[in-house]
Amino acid sequence: MKTRYLQALGVYGYEAVEPIVLAALVTEDPLLLIGKAGTGKTYLLNSLSEALGLEHRHYNASLINFDDLVGFPYPNNDCSEIRYLETPATVWQAESVLIDEISRCKPEQQNRLFSLVHERRIQGLAMPALRYRWAAMNPCSSIDQGDTDFYEGSVALDQALADRFAFIIEVPDWADLSDQDQYNISDPRGEGVLSDDGGALKKQVEQARHTFDQLLSKLPPALHEYAVTVVSLLSTSGIRLSPRRARQLTRNLLA
Repeated sequence: MKTRYLQALGVYGYEAVEPIVLAALVTEDPLLLIGKAGTGKTYLLNSLSEALGLEHRHYNASLINFDDLVGFPYPNNDCSEIRYLETPATVWQAESVLIDEISRCKPEQQNRLFSLVHERRIQGLAMPALRYRWAAMNPCSSIDQGDTDFYEGSVALDQALADRFAFIIEVPDWADLSDQDQYNISDPRGEGVLSDDGGALKKQVEQARHTFDQLLSKLPPALHEYAVTVVSLLSTSGIRLSPRRARQLTRNLLA
């Protein structure tokens, strides 16, 4: 029987996208979840941080100020450089970061997130502890939202920022769930319980990362060729994937 790691954390209905979520954990490349309100996006990502034992930061992008991320700047004694006064909420010691409601972030704040998401840097400074960069958002167009939903203030991400996310997943809504998943989700008794699967997910991710690194060092030619062919065929159909996305697609497929 196939192991369901997310279900063990109390996350139900994600079986179809679970392999993609696990691949994002293995590669440690940025992950973006898109879905309607109340579909468990934030719960999933916070649960992953708990199960993996990560030093986690959760920011609401619609409310965030840059000082919330970096702390308060101050010069050193000889004024040769700027340092930052850290608080329990600042990002410097984080191993995982969730930027919630990223589609409601002000454009100037979005621009400041580029290097954090893609390079694990902020203000040009490296963040060696940071492993995972996650984000979540509601649908941002009338087509995505449908006739009955309206998320005022949810706007499309800047294309360059969106391209920094290696994995972009549309999460399931109520109608996509099985009867059993609907029953499990509607049970309030798991609310607020720490996600703990006895270390099963952490062990699996560590083992898979070792295998991934081995495969990456000897990249399968057929997989590489497939990624190049897909990007080229999409281009001839008027759908552009950036060169960065082409390289990322190869990593994703391997993971």
